Amino acid sequence: MPPRQAIFGGTFDPPHAGHVAAAVCAREQLGIDLLHIVVANDPWQKSAERVVTLPHHRLAMARLAFRDVAGTAVSDLEIRRGGPTYTIDTVAQLAQPGAETVLVIGPAAASGVTTWHRAAELAERVTLAVLQSRGEQPIQVDGWRTETVRMEPVDVSATSVRQLLAQSAGREAPPEAAQLVPPAVMSYIVEHRLYSP
Repeated sequence: MPPRQAIFGGTFDPPHAGHVAAAVCAREQLGIDLLHIVVANDPWQKSAERVVTLPHHRLAMARLAFRDVAGTAVSDLEIRRGGPTYTIDTVAQLAQPGAETVLVIGPAAASGVTTWHRAAELAERVTLAVLQSRGEQPIQVDGWRTETVRMEPVDVSATSVRQLLAQSAGREAPPEAAQLVPPAVMSYIVEHRLYSP
């Protein structure tokens, strides 16, 4: 078996309990040596629809969120590269001779991965590891090597966290939101008044 490395990329706006649980499950189930947590610089499919928090804030929050998760390393590779974020470029930069690259993604991303930049080339270079709740039917993407990472359902999304925080107008974090993100991340959000109207 060749060595395996994995990439778990995202906007992380903000990183939340679901992201952390996904990283832990991916590490445990994929047999990988290192999980790269890659913070997007300009997630072009999202930034066209809403204002995305500045990259340096999202990077700082990701470092806080994953600092105690063994076998992970938060990367600023895409931020340093600048411009729109394309996964194929990240895969090419992180590729190791003789190693297999696994791309950890959620089911929504899996359903749209064929629309990604240079998708055909990406399909040749990576194995998809799709995060799914236990009991759900495995997702297969035609033309892609696909595995499943099983995890317990985590009822949280970055959108819901941002909405809760916007309602608090930058004051003390609402209890509902405080349960959805790691404490250090919540402290950072409050200190920097992120997601305030």
